Amino acid sequence: MDKSASILIVDDYLLIRTSVRSVLAELGFFNVYQADNGKTAQDLMRKQPIDVVIGDWNMPVMSGIELLKWMRQDERYSKVPFMMLTAENNPGSVRTALQSGVNAYMIKPFTVHSFSTKFLSMTGPLKDAPVPSATIDDVDEVARLSRAQVVKPGVVAPAAPAAAEPAPAAAPAATDVIGLDQPIEEKLKKCTVLVVDDVPNNIEVIAGTLKDDYSIKVAISGRKAIEIAQAFHIDLILLDIMMPNMDGFETCRLLKADPATADIPVIFLTARDSVDDVVAGLRLGAVDYVAKPADPTILKARLSAHLTLSMVMKDLKRQNELLVENAHLREDVERMTQHDLKNPIAVALQGTQALKDSKLSDKQREHVEMIETAATDALSLINRTLDVYKMETGEYQPTLVPFDLGEVLVKCAQQTEATFRSKNIRFEFPNGRASDGLGEPILCYSMFTNLMKNAAEASPMDGKVIVDIAPGYGCVHVVIDNLGEVPASMRSRFFDKYSSAEKEGGTGLGTYSVRLMAEVQGGDVTMESGDGHTRLTVTLPNA
Repeated sequence: MDKSASILIVDDYLLIRTSVRSVLAELGFFNVYQADNGKTAQDLMRKQPIDVVIGDWNMPVMSGIELLKWMRQDERYSKVPFMMLTAENNPGSVRTALQSGVNAYMIKPFTVHSFSTKFLSMTGPLKDAPVPSATIDDVDEVARLSRAQVVKPGVVAPAAPAAAEPAPAAAPAATDVIGLDQPIEEKLKKCTVLVVDDVPNNIEVIAGTLKDDYSIKVAISGRKAIEIAQAFHIDLILLDIMMPNMDGFETCRLLKADPATADIPVIFLTARDSVDDVVAGLRLGAVDYVAKPADPTILKARLSAHLTLSMVMKDLKRQNELLVENAHLREDVERMTQHDLKNPIAVALQGTQALKDSKLSDKQREHVEMIETAATDALSLINRTLDVYKMETGEYQPTLVPFDLGEVLVKCAQQTEATFRSKNIRFEFPNGRASDGLGEPILCYSMFTNLMKNAAEASPMDGKVIVDIAPGYGCVHVVIDNLGEVPASMRSRFFDKYSSAEKEGGTGLGTYSVRLMAEVQGGDVTMESGDGHTRLTVTLPNA
């Protein structure tokens, strides 16, 4: 790829955009554009040709996955390389990105080396291009940010894009996606079947039938079959019953008694097909019973069915183990956030204050402020997470004070309007804004900002959100009404934990935390959706 190619970084966090831009500068790419959400990027791409897009998943207004899908449907950008840069690391998200046409998938946080390697793998060999003189000084200053090994958030003013002729769009490289599970059809081809029979001709016939579909191992005695099953990975055993010294029933019993081989599916393949024999085999733990001579088509179908079922059961077992592990991990992380993370962040903030009191150049002061902003954001996020955790466990003790509820609502509305300026969302207070409430102003600010953000996301372009304040008996009601309906399947669990209304990349913690915040202040929150509208009602004690 020509180094004069136009690259667009799309992320709602300025610190990440700056860090990525500095890495690109180290690679020799100076024609870099920036956007804070998918809609802004879309508008820019309609005016300015772009050769490569690096986009976050979770962004307001339009997510990265929505931008990617739009690109793949647009003739100009259907083949433009797209790198998804995100904290979404679950297999479902990776699979969605792959199906949508992503070319590379990078998990945050990432090292400069890993980003550079994946980016260059996606775009192909570099071709030198003259560095635009108008951006040399600015890029040299920003490039110093990429010295750190791990890319962390930072705040730097966006670079002015160079007025260079865009290079032709590069053909996407082979998809480079992390953590994608293989389709089950591919897994089946790698399965190993152990055929156990004391008659070599029988083994030869069965192996010949199955060798094109599976890896085959053979044993001519029960004892040898057990040794092979203990020494190698075996996915299924075809076991004869009538064998000398140790028959198939005894072999199956020993296999099921050993934890190392107990989960291997066993199918009896034998000429003994009386009811008593079939029942005896199934009671020993066999999954099926096939009479000789077996029809090859039926035998293959039964093997495929049992191998598929075995894989599904293994996947379920693995997922259950991961759930247990994640539960323990969450407890460890919560302890870390309470005791370990806040201390180094506080030290970093103290250090930035000391540096700001010393003599610094403008650029040095800018970098110190970048560190201070990132540390402050991290500390604020930890505090909010801890508050929600304490509410869950009943440990949160609110400090309720009288406050101007109307003023808080107006500030939340103004901030949300600014965030969704590209959608031209308007908040209106038809019955006035004057009202007092009893609660924690900061907690209410977080709660109403969350609800107004959701209302703006659900509203159409140029939408209007109505905020109504109504007094009640010993309480005050705040009704937020927006166009758009919550899917019927989500309404009963709208405030449940991890319910994200099927929103791409959603965590499902927003409305859940709102419910906790309302309840801990002695109030509640309800939702009604229908007739093209959604109405959220928050009830708080009045002053």
